[in-house]
Amino acid sequence: MNIRALQTLVAIRKNGSFIETANRLNMTSSAVSMQMKMLEQELGVSLFDRSFRPPLLTPIGKVVADKAQVALQAHNDILNTCKSTDALAGEFRIGFIPTASVRLMPEFLSKAKSEHPLARFHIETGLSEPLAQMVSSGRLDAAVITETDDLPGNLQAISLAEEELVFCLPATCARWSIDRCMSELTFIHFMPVSGIGRLIAQYLGGSNPRPAKTLILDSVEVVAECVKKGIGFAILPAPDIRRLCDDHEITQRSLVPTPVKRALVLTTITGGRMRPYLEPLTRLLTQKPGAKSAPRNASGTRTRRSSRV
Repeated sequence: MNIRALQTLVAIRKNGSFIETANRLNMTSSAVSMQMKMLEQELGVSLFDRSFRPPLLTPIGKVVADKAQVALQAHNDILNTCKSTDALAGEFRIGFIPTASVRLMPEFLSKAKSEHPLARFHIETGLSEPLAQMVSSGRLDAAVITETDDLPGNLQAISLAEEELVFCLPATCARWSIDRCMSELTFIHFMPVSGIGRLIAQYLGGSNPRPAKTLILDSVEVVAECVKKGIGFAILPAPDIRRLCDDHEITQRSLVPTPVKRALVLTTITGGRMRPYLEPLTRLLTQKPGAKSAPRNASGTRTRRSSRV
């Protein structure tokens, strides 16, 4: 269907006559009339009652003109989207692990709304490994996960942040040694199958002594609350402890002898369709709250690839 013909039809309804429309569109009256006859032939209906002078829109003609107005607006929206200088325009399916979704996703969506109004995001939450598999299979465009050496071979990982894991002790045990906590308190283990949980399990596997009792929970928030209530102690990312606990409620201790950090990364298919969008997407995820975006060279983003790539 010819866009020009729809534009002419809408203009006729607005101007009230073929002649006035021809003048405004810099066309001849015969050219306007020919466009409308061809449109009527294509649609198989009479758009105008030509027994009147000037011809009047038929009832079906009025409906078609209204729908043509909607179609033309959609056409203009498509053109504006494609001509936009906005680095992020279109629909994106992004995954977040739960600990990142709480701290990063609200700020990410807020900044995206103001800085990239043509971007639309569909959010999926889950554990690192399933999210990575969804990205690998194309069900997600990208995901924020805990870095792992077991990424599918077609993925790359772009560094977003590093977060130290620390011991979190009840305030009543502030003077206790870690050895005493291991032997007398319940260790509250956050999901061993998660990215953080695996790092914790690896650390505990090399520690001596090991926890005498273990309770497994699937929520960082619940783990923190249990520690505050004196039910046990835990290992959690330091930013989550600061978010969930006041200083008087818990005591933090570094992991010894070697600190353990979890890396938050943005993973996506190497060289895939997301390649043009990675820089603005990464900037949204790493920009501090309240800060304004500044131009950033792609070399400012450190990219890690799976050892299997």
